Amino acid sequence: MEFTVRGVAVTVTPVILLTLVLGLGIAGYGGYDYVQQSNAVDDAVAVETTVVDASISRSDGRRFYYRISVEHTYEYQGREYTSKQVFPGSTGPIYTVRSDAHRIIEPYEPNETATAYIDPDSPSRAFLKRQTTFAPFRFIGFGSLLALLTTLHAIGARNPGQNTGINQTTEREPTRYDTVFGVNRDTLSRVSKRLMLFTPAVFFVSLVTIVALLLNAESSSLQVSVTDPVGFALLAALLSVLGFIFGLTLYGIWSFTEYARLRERIPDPRPPSPFRHPSRLVTIMYSRDDLNVYGRRVKLTGFVFILIGFLIGVVAFVLVTAS
Repeated sequence: MEFTVRGVAVTVTPVILLTLVLGLGIAGYGGYDYVQQSNAVDDAVAVETTVVDASISRSDGRRFYYRISVEHTYEYQGREYTSKQVFPGSTGPIYTVRSDAHRIIEPYEPNETATAYIDPDSPSRAFLKRQTTFAPFRFIGFGSLLALLTTLHAIGARNPGQNTGINQTTEREPTRYDTVFGVNRDTLSRVSKRLMLFTPAVFFVSLVTIVALLLNAESSSLQVSVTDPVGFALLAALLSVLGFIFGLTLYGIWSFTEYARLRERIPDPRPPSPFRHPSRLVTIMYSRDDLNVYGRRVKLTGFVFILIGFLIGVVAFVLVTAS
């Protein structure tokens, strides 16, 4: 179904509608859980509880993380309850470093007493830490992003980046961006591609070195510093990741200049720039139809900058959680 709102085309398909509802549902679930956490903390009643067991579980698969659980029993208004919650709410935090998870459950030894907190409206879900967590914001962020991208995809023309004529005559020969920051654009392209080829190899060698050194380590609790072989290998791995991001950024800059040069060759009237109209950019990136050279360049440039943002976020998350 297609319709217009103040001259702007809007397309609604079953897939778009389902994805939008899914995104809003995920975000709504996260928001609801955070409200529940806040209410539980505000209305909490302290009771004495006995710790039965404290454990850390590790996820399966390549991307592993840790969850915590503390089983404890308590009485409230004459009834006995058992709970495994450490924090309020139904979405508990996850930890990428085992020591962080261990630090949370360390105070809770089996057969020892502790203080638990009960929401009188839900006495069977007592928790040990009277504080909210950021876990619901994972759902809020992911759901909101999914809904936003779906909305942008639904708005605007269905064929941006297609049927865009590129003038082949010399009168439209691009003149901008022959150099970027004083560097020849071809040199910039070569350097960026070499960095993206070289740094993954360094990262792989660093990981193999780290694993080999850890397997041969005499102590199970290894102290790492930059001057140690393990620390040096970790530093090399980090620098290789940063180098890859730097190379990817250089390539993204070059790709954007290539897009700008192609855009100069489009006959007037030119279509709106996808990088100034997010709905057009999202639609092009979603597109599986045949794109011309201009559309393919827009799509590649958009993906490069999204990948850069994702990698920077991953590095920042690792550095924050490891500190």
